Amino acid sequence: MHPLANVDFRSLHIFLTLMTERSVTATSLVVGVSQPAITQALNRLRKSFGDPLLVRGPQGMLPTEKAVALEAEVRRFLGELAGIQAAQQDFDPSRQQREVIVTAPEYLEQLLLPSIAMDLRRHAPQVTLSVRSPDQRRISHLLASGEVDFRLGWVRDPQPSVRAMPLFDDDVVVIGGPANAALAQALTLPVYTALPHVRLQGNGRTTSGRVIDEFVKRQGQTLHVCIQAQGLMALLGTLMVSDAVATVPRRMALKISEVFPVRIADFPGTLPRVNNALYWHERTQRSTFHQWFRGVIGRAAQDVAGMGQHGQPAR
Repeated sequence: MHPLANVDFRSLHIFLTLMTERSVTATSLVVGVSQPAITQALNRLRKSFGDPLLVRGPQGMLPTEKAVALEAEVRRFLGELAGIQAAQQDFDPSRQQREVIVTAPEYLEQLLLPSIAMDLRRHAPQVTLSVRSPDQRRISHLLASGEVDFRLGWVRDPQPSVRAMPLFDDDVVVIGGPANAALAQALTLPVYTALPHVRLQGNGRTTSGRVIDEFVKRQGQTLHVCIQAQGLMALLGTLMVSDAVATVPRRMALKISEVFPVRIADFPGTLPRVNNALYWHERTQRSTFHQWFRGVIGRAAQDVAGMGQHGQPAR
């Protein structure tokens, strides 16, 4: 973050006016606020930068060496900010012709893509979206190189160069086929660990998968993962004809239950919430297009979060 971003913009404008007018009275007239307000702003700036900045002299206020150096930096910072704001005001998504590449686990793709697609069709029909399987091991490199624009998911320890925007959280549940007797009643940990498990296969374990395995290991148990499927349909097909189970986010289970007669049981233990977020690299932080697209995904996430965790609007 730019060091000047922690100072309110009004105080920075007052500082530049003081550097020009060299007088609290004259600055008050130019800015249109009271003299005490000018003095208060100057005192805040002095505290922020650890320097008197302007001191009284025989012909008015005199800037310190720190103030002279700071003036150029403040003018540059406010100029860059004005340019960004102007670019956002002139930005027209309907005229954009580009591809956006996002990596996401299948369940987030299922939940968010309908709203994103409608938004793009309505406001940016020439923007195309490509969703790819996440690669946990290379995501920082992919974002830094520009091979991927955004990462959707749950990353527990993102790199310092990766920015994040929280979307919505979730918990995990256990699902199985309609004839799975183990899920007909409250699930216990011994029963859960004794069941065969099916998982979606990606590029490395998912964050939720690692959290589940860590929890089970702390209980002195291990899971028997009998099948790793490439897609959701294969996973569900397996559940429908066997006693296997899958541990998935609750919203995914509710979405599946709209089409498949799955049984859903609470996870037999306490796990951290699944913190779904949007991630991007610091280098695209000020990109007008990226800022706009972050808004597209944010609105889609609000639609999902607004449905609550029972498939009904949250109250």
